[in-house]
Amino acid sequence: MNFFNRSLLFIYTLGIMALLFVLGLAAAGWATPVNVLQTYLAGYNERIISGIILVVYLIISINFFLQSLSVKKPPVQAIVQETELGQIRVSVGAVENLVRRAIGQVNGVRDLVPRVSCTSEGINIFLRVTLSPEVNIPQTSDEIQNKVKDYITEVAGINIQSVKILVDSISSEVKPGAPRRLN
Repeated sequence: MNFFNRSLLFIYTLGIMALLFVLGLAAAGWATPVNVLQTYLAGYNERIISGIILVVYLIISINFFLQSLSVKKPPVQAIVQETELGQIRVSVGAVENLVRRAIGQVNGVRDLVPRVSCTSEGINIFLRVTLSPEVNIPQTSDEIQNKVKDYITEVAGINIQSVKILVDSISSEVKPGAPRRLN
């Protein structure tokens, strides 16, 4: 929601709150708000002003209602490559799947959560991994980085800027609710 719509919603909400407060006082038996409203609406100009305010509130209500019904899909991030025949777009989700496939070839990886971000120089890959207790962490991390870089460059032709790894856990079991067991 942009600044204009948030401001409009704020003013709209304040108006509705004031109206409900006055109606609550009238419902509680205080007759002054009703008398003031009757006196105010007795004049022709006051009725026109009230009608304009009601139409504006109705338009704002319809606007908010239609905005609540519309579902905006977030734009799909993709890596774009230009060829002589046209454009090739590889989605970030596809690259994440390629990362999973590349790491599936590495022994000792129990769990993997890849994150891919795009830059103009290439892509950055951040991996959260769970490793087996019997693996050498520096050696396995180096193997993961090389396999991911080589596999994605070979399969998708995408320049890899960095592959960063966070060894999140050392475990002989797969975490409950883990997205996928790799070995």
